[in-house]
Amino acid sequence: MWVYIRTEPNLYTVGFYSPTGKWHTDSDWGTKEETAERVRWLNGVSVESEQA
Repeated sequence: MWVYIRTEPNLYTVGFYSPTGKWHTDSDWGTKEETAERVRWLNGVSVESEQA
């Protein structure tokens, strides 16, 4: 499962933890909203399914 963490005051990093607990980075974003959208997309959630 893809998640995000706040890595700096205005920086959010998208990634996932492996079964061994190692962090793997996908990308960095400047706003929480953009970051959450990326995480939803990576986790396979579409806008249409959220509105249903």
